[in-house]
Amino acid sequence: MARPRSDISQRIVTAAAERFLHDGVDGASLRQIAVAAGTNLGMVYYYFPTKDDLFLAVVERHYAPLSQAIIEAVAAGPSFDERVRALYDRFGAMSEEEFVVLRLMLREALVSSERLNRVFERMMHGHTPAMLELLSEGIATGRVAGDLHPVAALVTMAVLAVAPQVMVRRVAASVKAVELPTASELARHLSTVALRGIGPAVTSAAPAEGSPAPPEASPPTASGRRSAARRRPR
Repeated sequence: MARPRSDISQRIVTAAAERFLHDGVDGASLRQIAVAAGTNLGMVYYYFPTKDDLFLAVVERHYAPLSQAIIEAVAAGPSFDERVRALYDRFGAMSEEEFVVLRLMLREALVSSERLNRVFERMMHGHTPAMLELLSEGIATGRVAGDLHPVAALVTMAVLAVAPQVMVRRVAASVKAVELPTASELARHLSTVALRGIGPAVTSAAPAEGSPAPPEASPPTASGRRSAARRRPR
């Protein structure tokens, strides 16, 4: 049975995602994409006049629902810290299709200024405003340093949420010497780094029951008092 004409554009997008990731947008053959989609080159140009148009269609298919999921995750938590953790958890829960498109976006943003501009413009109409609003809340409540430029804080938060997930997923199959964290475990640790840095947790709580109390300061001895008196300026 022949395929319905209405799914041609979707088949082209599916085939393009694989070729773009393998060869890059500039290196991918539209003819090969057409063959993989079960159509001809003319239909590719009919639906997508340029490669950049096809690239954006590939991005849009999975970025749009991912963006909406990020917006909903960021809005759901009752506190700033919980919203940040929800943001990182959502990136950790990316599907394989979302992961592929994210890799493609990162790759092409590094090699094409035009695609970088178009991807950035799309993100400014997607999840970026929600992240900026989250950072504004963090600054207002003192959870984010007020002397940081919002763009620096935004980029740091985004890179920390995404780049380690991409790296660990890419090497997970080949690295055997080290036990790698799962995506959800990694997301939890990354959100902790985002909230407090890589230093130890700072707490002012009293020592736990059974733990040794800090030593009390000893009163100064007579010889110590005489030594201190000799050191005083006259």
